[in-house]
Amino acid sequence: ADSGAINIDPPKLKAWFLGFDVESSTRGKYKSVMSGVYSWGQCEGLIPRGEQFNPCRYVRGREFSQVTDYEALALEIEDTFKVLSELRQPEYELALLVATCGLRISEALGLKWRNILWDRGLIAIRETFVHLNIQDGAKTKLSRSRVEAPQLLLDVLAAWRRETMYAEDDDFVFPSEKLNGEQPRSGSQLVEDYIRPAAIAAGVITVENGVTSDRDGEVVKRFGFHNLGRHSLATFLMDEQENPAVVQAIMRHAKMDMTLYYSHSRRKAKRAAQEKVLQRLLPEEMRVPMREPETIQ
Repeated sequence: ADSGAINIDPPKLKAWFLGFDVESSTRGKYKSVMSGVYSWGQCEGLIPRGEQFNPCRYVRGREFSQVTDYEALALEIEDTFKVLSELRQPEYELALLVATCGLRISEALGLKWRNILWDRGLIAIRETFVHLNIQDGAKTKLSRSRVEAPQLLLDVLAAWRRETMYAEDDDFVFPSEKLNGEQPRSGSQLVEDYIRPAAIAAGVITVENGVTSDRDGEVVKRFGFHNLGRHSLATFLMDEQENPAVVQAIMRHAKMDMTLYYSHSRRKAKRAAQEKVLQRLLPEEMRVPMREPETIQ
């Protein structure tokens, strides 16, 4: 078995990687994972040690660059409200949960009613729903924790529990009726059938000739629960000048730089900052009264 692993021809391996219709950054991650598998095999003595026995090390090129120009769309709080207004029960409850608490969709779909600690105002993250499979544990050790849940949100979830036919402690909060509640609903299907249509109806994104764009005409490569929740939530909280440590705790990030990555600069905030610079650079006779950021279009 080991001779087959070490005799893989790098050009053929590269051609195999290029067969994946994905972005170069994703392809680079695939290669990195496979290279890690080889390193593990060498560590365990399953294949000979040495770079020459890891064909991934000889697969190079721009097609494997992990540098990406992708920037996620973060919604203004008013736009999040508009998207939510286009949804109905239970998609509304799910989207509100994600938008308020910053749960990953896999975490939200993995919730069971017993994970909601009603009397303590907490939601315990214990299982996730990934690739149609329930997995024990969250993405990171920090993610496997308890999330603060405001009382108003708990009231909304309690109302949904009174409506659903799957309301026992061991039932999923957002179950698939087609599967008789034995599994949660599909996150990708929810995005396709409800979240994207709601965003389009709210005027947050537009789709023309198969290309999705925001209001500024910028191409939106992906739009789903991650935009509605984690990206928009972190950006809003930072805009509101919340303590960065509090934002980091809400997002359950191990490092602050990840929290800052999720927080996006608004156009009006950037323009207001530039105007402050201009007020100091222009001759006094050319200066004008500063405008409030909210009035800048």
